[in-house]
Amino acid sequence: MTQAQSPNSVEHGSGIPISALRADARDLSPEDFEDRHGSAFLMLAAAELRSPGGPSMTVVNLESDDDPADHTAGLSLLAYPIRRGEQSVGHLVTLGRTANNDVVIPDISVSRFHAFAKEAQGGGLAIQDAGSTNGTMVNSDSVPSQGQGPPTKLKAGDSVRLGQVEFSFLDVRSLLDFLRAHEA
Repeated sequence: MTQAQSPNSVEHGSGIPISALRADARDLSPEDFEDRHGSAFLMLAAAELRSPGGPSMTVVNLESDDDPADHTAGLSLLAYPIRRGEQSVGHLVTLGRTANNDVVIPDISVSRFHAFAKEAQGGGLAIQDAGSTNGTMVNSDSVPSQGQGPPTKLKAGDSVRLGQVEFSFLDVRSLLDFLRAHEA
């Protein structure tokens, strides 16, 4: 696995370039794909993420041997699996800027511990803001902080914004459909 594909890549946080998922989407059953990569994803079309190190910008560029289909008008497509990591405690999936989160989004507008996801009543996922500085939104509606209201249930196709970073929420079937429709 290259540095650009590593889940611990500083540039991408826990984001995985779409090219790293193509073979599994083609070769694995949906159940096996889900076992390997998770059941929910935040999809990011990123031109750049703003580095937390200061005013300089971190440009998300994939290596030159990547499939050109992964790039659209200079954008790189990344999938952030929403799943508990090895260091996770409890039933929550943490999202934030620092490496101790399950989903790491290295952008200065994302708080160190920004939000968390958990299983929703009746299945699926729900997201809750963790008292972040720049807020969490789903489809342009603010997500309440814990203790300030109920978590927001997510459905495939929802727009999710953490700070100034905007994602599309995809369940495993939606991601597989996307990958298969855009096969090189």
